[in-house]
Amino acid sequence: MNESWRDSDWGALVWTAMTTGARRGELCGVRVSSVDLDECRETIWLRRAIRRVPGAGRTEAELKTHQQRRIALDTETVAILRDHLARCRARATSVGADYRPDAYLISGAPDGSTFLTPDSVTQRYDRMVSRLGIETTIHKLRHYSATQLIAGGADPRTVAGRLGHGGEGRRS
Repeated sequence: MNESWRDSDWGALVWTAMTTGARRGELCGVRVSSVDLDECRETIWLRRAIRRVPGAGRTEAELKTHQQRRIALDTETVAILRDHLARCRARATSVGADYRPDAYLISGAPDGSTFLTPDSVTQRYDRMVSRLGIETTIHKLRHYSATQLIAGGADPRTVAGRLGHGGEGRRS
């Protein structure tokens, strides 16, 4: 985690992946309007994902399981996302752009108008862990999240739903 914080936006993405268990394409597809950091709500809605669509390349599409899900956020993740959004707004303002509710939460564009691709997230994560001599993948952050939730006493069915494994007969 410490290495990812050399770039605050990257750190926010890795942290959010670790604490929510969201898939990389789901994180790439989160819009600012899907993040509610008001007290008593503090959630992130996973509504769309960035996916490869035949004939269209990378685009926004339905989630893998076709079911949106709302994920409750812990206090530290809320603080990290508040800081991230403040940085994004300041960055947009510095180039004379608006940071709109339909902006992507994680974006390479100052105004959040473009999404990161899941492949670029994987490649960056792989380079980072390789530099550190760690054998892992970004997907394993989903496993870490699930393990921590269950170890903390969360019901396994609740954890499965949080990760998008809630549909009968469906595998994610």
